Amino acid sequence: MKFLEQIAQSIVERTSSVLEVPMSITDKKGTIIGCNDIKRIGSHHVVTKEVIQAGKSIVFTPEKVIHRKNVLPGIATPICFQQQIIGVLGIIGDPEKIEKYVQFVRNHVEMLLQEAFRAESFFLEMKTTEVFVQHLIHYKEWDQQREEVLVNYSEMLGFHFDLSRLCILIDIPFFEAQKNKQTVTFSQYDLFQMVSHLFKDHAEDIICPINQDQWMIIKFMSTFDSYKIKERCERAVKKLKHFNNNNNIAGKVSISYGNIYKGFAGVSQSYQQALNALVMGKEKKAEESVYAFDDWKILLDTLVKEINPLFSDTLHEYIKKLLAHSNAQVLIKTFLLYCEQDLNVSKAARKLYIHRNTLMYRLNQLSEILCINVQSFEQCMLLYLALKQCAHVKKTAGRVTAMGSIL
Repeated sequence: MKFLEQIAQSIVERTSSVLEVPMSITDKKGTIIGCNDIKRIGSHHVVTKEVIQAGKSIVFTPEKVIHRKNVLPGIATPICFQQQIIGVLGIIGDPEKIEKYVQFVRNHVEMLLQEAFRAESFFLEMKTTEVFVQHLIHYKEWDQQREEVLVNYSEMLGFHFDLSRLCILIDIPFFEAQKNKQTVTFSQYDLFQMVSHLFKDHAEDIICPINQDQWMIIKFMSTFDSYKIKERCERAVKKLKHFNNNNNIAGKVSISYGNIYKGFAGVSQSYQQALNALVMGKEKKAEESVYAFDDWKILLDTLVKEINPLFSDTLHEYIKKLLAHSNAQVLIKTFLLYCEQDLNVSKAARKLYIHRNTLMYRLNQLSEILCINVQSFEQCMLLYLALKQCAHVKKTAGRVTAMGSIL
C-alpha cells in the first residue's frame, strides 16, 4: 500500500519518541518501510508473512530469533486499515516489558493512519474544488464550449448553480507570516475546519483556498440581508483572530463579500465585487476588518478604478493646468478634503487647521486655474473623480509622484 510507505517512517519516529521504544513497520510483502535503525529500511523481514497469516500478535523471544536473519526480540502485530491487514508493526525489546504497550501502540499507529488518510483525501478533494472555483471566478474569460467543463465539474461535485449564491473572501496573512519567519503551527485542514465551522450551514456551500493568503466561500443564500452577513463576518473575524493568536500568526484578518446572484456568471460577478471590496477596503478603511461591496466609499473608489480609459485621458488633460501650478499640492489636498467635508468651508477649514479665509483663498485660486464653480456639486464631483482617477493610474503604473502621495 503506497499510502503506508509514504508515512511509515514518520509514524515510527513520532510514536517511538513518545514511548522511548524502538519500532519497525513492514509492508505486506515484508519490506521494512519504517524503522528507528535507518540501515534496516528496505531490507526484508522474514516474519511478516507469518504474522499476517496468523492475523494476531506473535512474540519473538531472544531464543526464538537467534537463528533468524534480520529479526530482533520483541512483539510483531498486524496493522489494520479499513478492516484489512496492510502491514506489520514490530515493537523491539524484551517481550515481557513491552507487552503492555502492544495494544496501545497498534491503536495509536492505526489512528495516525486514519488521520493521514483523511488529510490526504481532504487535499485531493480540496484540489479538485479549487480548480473548479478558479474556473468559476474567471468565468468571463471562458467561451461557450468550455462552459461545459464547469457543468461537468458542478455535477461531479454535486453543486447546483440555479440557486442564489454570494461570494465571501477571507484574507489571512499566512504568506506574510512565513516571510517574517513566524512559526506556523496549523495546517490547511485545520483552517478548513475553522472556516467551515464559521460559514458552512448548507450542503451547497463551497469552501476552498484560492491562493496562499485567501479563502473563498461560495455561499448559498435564498435572500440577501447585508446587516446579517456583515454581523456574521464580524463574528468570524474575531474567531479567526483568536485562531491566529493560538497558532502564532500575527497580522490582520479581513473579510469581504459581494451580492447574491444565480448561475456561473453570477458567482464570477459576486467574486469580483468581493475582491474589489477587499482591495479598496484594506486601502481606504484600514481600521475596519469587514468590507461590503455596497459600501458607498468602496463604490466610489471602484467607480474611479473603472472609469473608461478614453474619458480618463480627457480628465487627465483637464487637470494638467492644475498640476502645472506652483501651489498644486496644497490646492489638491485642500480641494479633496473640502469635497469630503460635504463642500462645507467651515468643516474643511477645521480639518486642515487653517482659517476659513485661507481656505476660501485656495478655492478661489482653484476656480481661476480651472474655471470651476467650487459651490457646484456636479462640477466638484467631476474634478474630485478626475483627481482620484489620476492618482489611481499613477499607482497602478507604479510611479510615485508628489500628487500620488497626496491622494
